[in-house]
Amino acid sequence: MKRDPFTLRVALSKAGTARGELYLDDGETYAYQHGQFVWREFVAEKNGKKRTLRIASEDLGRKRPSEAVDGAGLEKFDPANEFARSVGDVRVEKVVLVGFGEKPRSVKVEGGSELVWEYTPGVGAAEKKEGAPGVLSIKDPRVLVAEDWVIVVHW
Repeated sequence: MKRDPFTLRVALSKAGTARGELYLDDGETYAYQHGQFVWREFVAEKNGKKRTLRIASEDLGRKRPSEAVDGAGLEKFDPANEFARSVGDVRVEKVVLVGFGEKPRSVKVEGGSELVWEYTPGVGAAEKKEGAPGVLSIKDPRVLVAEDWVIVVHW
């Protein structure tokens, strides 16, 4: 499974936000104690004034190296470590946003072209009415699990 692509499922809060983490290491050795891992943070933030939702991936190992390993915090972290390089071509094959209340006008990787997406209408996370949630599925955004990236949804 080490080489399998990922599907990220994002459940938006009433405020249109979400946060999650992904931690990967080889699962076999203690190399993680020496910084051989991938630790990512995924954040979704809505900007209602600009009518955008920004979904970002950031390296937590670089951001918080002293918190990276239980009981053995790192003084520094190399995001291009051997393990990260070994999974460097593993991609995010799909992003599924649950609780998205409006059909988007565009979905792009920041600085890139329009992505392939599908919207199933439903209730937004902030709405008070009942029903199935709106779901936005972004197909193969061509982003890698071990790299920083931003997907921008405009509605």
